[in-house]
Amino acid sequence: MELEKIVEQHESQLQQQSKEIKQHSKEIARLSDMSVEIQKQMSEGLARVDESNRFLREQNTRQSEQNAQILQAVIKGNESSDEHQFQLKLLDKTNFWKLTIGIGGSAAAIFAALTEIIKLFFK
Repeated sequence: MELEKIVEQHESQLQQQSKEIKQHSKEIARLSDMSVEIQKQMSEGLARVDESNRFLREQNTRQSEQNAQILQAVIKGNESSDEHQFQLKLLDKTNFWKLTIGIGGSAAAIFAALTEIIKLFFK
């Protein structure tokens, strides 16, 4: 009798362990499915991040090209402005000397004319 009880207890324990093993197997399968789903989501997320990074790199490249074009236009404008300023200064100096020579020449002509007029009156 006692041996039967021991055998029954052993069988009961085996059945209980079998149930636990099945539950563990189900839990492991569930966790494995979750792991696969998480890996899938991470892969999709990384693919989106890669696509976003590619887009941002393209935008950055275009922005850099635009900035280079703007910089070249500003530099060209500055050079043009510098050239214009130089031409204005040159024109100012040229006009100054023309005016000085013109005034000097006019003064000399007036002086010569007055001296001739004075010579005529006092002769």
